[in-house]
Amino acid sequence: MQYFDNMPNILPGRVMMASCLNADRNTKGWLLAIAAVLSLGSHPTAADELHRLVRLCEKCHGEDGYSVKPEVPIIAGFSREGFHETMESFRRFKRTALALRLRNLPDEYLRMNEIALRLNDDSVTILADYYSALPFKPALQEADEELARRGAAIHDKKCEKCHSENGASPLDDAAILAGQWTPYLRRQFDNILGGKRKVPKRMLRAVRSLSQDDIEALLNFYAMEGKVRAPGTWTHETTR
Repeated sequence: MQYFDNMPNILPGRVMMASCLNADRNTKGWLLAIAAVLSLGSHPTAADELHRLVRLCEKCHGEDGYSVKPEVPIIAGFSREGFHETMESFRRFKRTALALRLRNLPDEYLRMNEIALRLNDDSVTILADYYSALPFKPALQEADEELARRGAAIHDKKCEKCHSENGASPLDDAAILAGQWTPYLRRQFDNILGGKRKVPKRMLRAVRSLSQDDIEALLNFYAMEGKVRAPGTWTHETTR
């Protein structure tokens, strides 16, 4: 279970300003700040709006979207279209996000679905523009070289057409896989197979055709692809 540090309760059906009235001073400050950002009728300066929205995302996704939590994805470098599509998937509950426990409200949980529902379209566009302008920085993590070589062949056969450049293309709406956190990617495979994440039929068929060993090989391949950005290390070309 991940923690969402010092975040107010913005679950659907709750009225945030009413929560402010019953909150302690510290919690009230957070509630008012986030309410100002997420309110449809409140628009501070563009710089203030961007700063506050990014601060909201950084609570889980890290500074500038470079997550240091293996269960939480790196979002810097995603395409603008991919960011919009991801947020829409959360809004429509085509994806079910990890539950986050609120530190200042220990009995409450929050999912990315609720955050996406509270963000208006303009706010999503601001965030999409911001994060798509940043370079993707892969997570440096361990990977088994032999499994990665096997995963390279599987990726070429079943994944490369949509997740091009070994899953590293920032232009793909399908999001970046190469260098993404392995625990996060593993959970996405589990969610797809378990029906918690809705994907196009073609992708669903491809994922269902994979054995658990195939999935582990792919995960090691994507983790290794994050490491090969440094000169002199293992490269995908050596598998061909």
